[in-house]
Amino acid sequence: MDKRLSIALLLTALVVAVTPILFPTPRRTPPATTGQDSLISKSIPAADSPMAPAEASATPPSSIPAPAAATSAPQRDSTAVQPAAMTGEVTTITSEKSIYRFSNLGAAPLSVTFQEYQDLSPGQKGKVTLLNPGRPLLNYSLVLGGDTIALHSTPFTVSRSQGKASEEVITYRVMLGSVGVAISYTVVPSRYVLRVSGRVENAGNDGFLLVDLPSSLPPMEADTLGDLRTLAYSFKQTHENARGVPFGKLDPGEKQLEPGPLTWAAVRNKYFVVGVVNTEGGSFEEMTLTGGPRTSKAATHASATAVKALKDGVFSFDVYVGPQQSTQLLAMGRDFDHVNPYGWSFLQPVVNPIAALCIKLLLWLHDTLKLSYGWVLVIFGIFVRIALWPLNQSAMRSSLKMQEIQPRLAEVQKKYKDKPERQREEMMKVYKESGTSPFTALAGCLPMLIPMPVLFALFFVFQNTIEFRGVPFMWLPDISVKDPYYILPVLMGVSMYVLSWIGLRNAPPNPQAKMMSYMFPVMMTFVLANMASGLNLYYTTQNIAALPQQWLLAKERLKARQRL
Repeated sequence: MDKRLSIALLLTALVVAVTPILFPTPRRTPPATTGQDSLISKSIPAADSPMAPAEASATPPSSIPAPAAATSAPQRDSTAVQPAAMTGEVTTITSEKSIYRFSNLGAAPLSVTFQEYQDLSPGQKGKVTLLNPGRPLLNYSLVLGGDTIALHSTPFTVSRSQGKASEEVITYRVMLGSVGVAISYTVVPSRYVLRVSGRVENAGNDGFLLVDLPSSLPPMEADTLGDLRTLAYSFKQTHENARGVPFGKLDPGEKQLEPGPLTWAAVRNKYFVVGVVNTEGGSFEEMTLTGGPRTSKAATHASATAVKALKDGVFSFDVYVGPQQSTQLLAMGRDFDHVNPYGWSFLQPVVNPIAALCIKLLLWLHDTLKLSYGWVLVIFGIFVRIALWPLNQSAMRSSLKMQEIQPRLAEVQKKYKDKPERQREEMMKVYKESGTSPFTALAGCLPMLIPMPVLFALFFVFQNTIEFRGVPFMWLPDISVKDPYYILPVLMGVSMYVLSWIGLRNAPPNPQAKMMSYMFPVMMTFVLANMASGLNLYYTTQNIAALPQQWLLAKERLKARQRL
C-alpha cells in the first residue's frame, strides 16, 4: 500500500513537472518599456500631447445615411448609475436578457442589468448590474491626423429604430468640425450582445478608434473580497492562446503593451465579463494595460485600451456584456469561451480540455435528467467511479499477484545476493512464471492517478462556472461556495478514512500506510474545508461509491492470503 501511494505521488509530481515541457504555453511578448513605442504613440507627436477640442454639432454628416424613423423617443432614465451631469441624456433599451442604458455623452453604454441574475453582495437585493463606477462601460477616442480626440464629453444626437428580427438599433451622430462621426448599437434580443458599427467621415486612411475597457467592476458575490481579487483583463492574440492579466499583477502606473493582431479583449471578475470581440476578418491592432492605484491589498482598478484601425473610416465589432456562461461564450466563437481559462498557466494545456469536457457533461446531465446541479454532481461522482471500476479491479489483482510472488522474490534475492547477474535472471523467471513484470506495481498505480486531473479540473470549474452560482442543495444555500456548517468536508474526510481502513484490511502489516490512513483524510478535510461545497459533494460521493468495490477487493485479498 505504501509503495503504491508513494509511486502515485511521485507520478503526480512528474505530471506537473513534465506538463509545461510537453504542452508549452505560448511565448508571451515582453511588456512594453519606456523605450518601446506603440502603434498609436508613433502616430501622434507625443504620448501626452493635449487632446484636440471636440467641437460638437448637432448636424449629422451629409454622407452618413439618415436614420430610419424612430419607433419611440429616447427615454430619460431616472435610475442612472452616475450623476446626471456625467451621463447626459440616458436612453434605456430592454431586451429578453438585459436592460441597457446608453448616454449621448460619448455615445457610450453606461450600464447593463441582467434579468436572470441576482446581486449576492452584502446589502444588495436587486439584479446584477455591470457598470464602471464613475464612468461609462466603454469610452471612445479618435486618433486623426496626429491628434487624439476624446469623445467622452462630446454630446451626440440620438435616434432609435427597429432592425431585423425585433432587434433595436440606437444611433449617435455628431459633427466635429469637418469630421462626422456616427456610432450605432444593435441589441441582440436573445443574447448578451451589442453589435457596434460606426463611420468617421473625412478621417483619412490613418485613423484609429481607441476603446477604453472598464477600469473596474463592482463586486456582486457574497465573498466581496474574493470577487475583487478575480478582476483581470483577458485578450487573445490571433495566432496564440488566450491569456489573462490579473489586476494584481500590474503595479501602479506600470504600462504593458500587448501587440496585435488581437481577436478580442475583455475585463472580467469571477462570473461576469465585458468584452470587445472582432467581427469576422477584423482585429484590434494592439492593447495597452496600465496598473491602477492601490487603496487596499486587493488591486481594484486598472485601465486597458484596445486600438482599432479605421478602414475607409469604418469600424465594427461586437460587445459581450454578460455572464461567463458556457453556451453564451461558445456562441460568440473566436475562442471567446477561453476568456477565463481554467488552471494556472503551466496547467492550462492539461486542465482546460478536461474542464471543458466536465462542464459539457454536467450541463448535458442537467438538461437531460432535469435535476438540480447538486444531484447531477452526485450522479457524476458515481459515474466516474463506475467507469474506473475495471481499472481498479485490474490494479488490485496486479497488487495481489505481486503479493503472491514476494516470498519467491525474497528467496531469490537472498540466495543470489552475491551474484547480481544470476539474481536478475532468476527474478525475471519468477515474473514470467507468474504472468507479471517489474512494471506491474507501476501499472497498478495508474488508476489512482486517473481521477486526479478530473479533481483538478473540477476545482477550477467550481471557481468560475456561473451555472453553479446560487444553486441550493439540501442544507447548502449555494454549491459554488463553502459549506457554512462544514458538514460535507467532515463527511468527505470520514468517508476517505473508511475507504483507507477497508483498503488495509487483510493486507500485510504496514505502519507507514496505517499512519497515512489517518493523516491523509485529516489533511484533505482541512484543504477542502473552505472550497466550493459542490467539490466536496463530488469527492464525498466518489468515496462512498468506491466502498463496495474496496470491500470486495479486501475479501479477494483475504482469499489470496489464505492460498499462500
